Amino acid sequence: MREDWEKVELKDIFEIVTGNTPSKKDSSNYGDEIPFVKPPNLWNGTVTGTQEFLTEKGATKSRVIPAFSTLVTCIGNLGRVGINKEIVAFNQQINAIKPCTNVNSYFTFYQAQNPNFRLQLEKKASATTVAIVNKGNFETIKYNLAPLSIQRAIVSKIEALFSDLDNGIADLKKAQEQLKIYRQAVLKKAFEGELTKDW
Repeated sequence: MREDWEKVELKDIFEIVTGNTPSKKDSSNYGDEIPFVKPPNLWNGTVTGTQEFLTEKGATKSRVIPAFSTLVTCIGNLGRVGINKEIVAFNQQINAIKPCTNVNSYFTFYQAQNPNFRLQLEKKASATTVAIVNKGNFETIKYNLAPLSIQRAIVSKIEALFSDLDNGIADLKKAQEQLKIYRQAVLKKAFEGELTKDW
């Protein structure tokens, strides 16, 4: 680690929030105002497809976090990570790292996807049938804190490289489709006698 970086615990710089599920017995907790995030909604780094929404009343009984918080699953399927683009509430299987002024939110988001972060998460899990990392243990995860200008540069570089990877994946998918078409054309010609007409 570079000497201008610090190794800190999450609790040293962030507010960590554990989610909560409002009672379903009270239907006035649920409505169409605030997205309610569960682990399956943390997919490929984004918060997607929330099926449930809370009312303002329900939100007071849950935990609501601002946009650009990093959400991490800490029960069951550990280490699913997402970043929210709007205010959301979330359930108790998720801990959220709220944004703060000295840290680029995407720097935190990408660091939470780092294999070392996940390894720490797994080591802190309780030895039960279902893996659980409580808030107290989650807060002690080590975090590599770089100066803000370097954080921004790292995020920019990661996003450029990921964009290149996404373009490469798109090119591979296109090539796969072309190979399928070519394969079908070969089979069609084979059984129409085209491949053996010069024999």
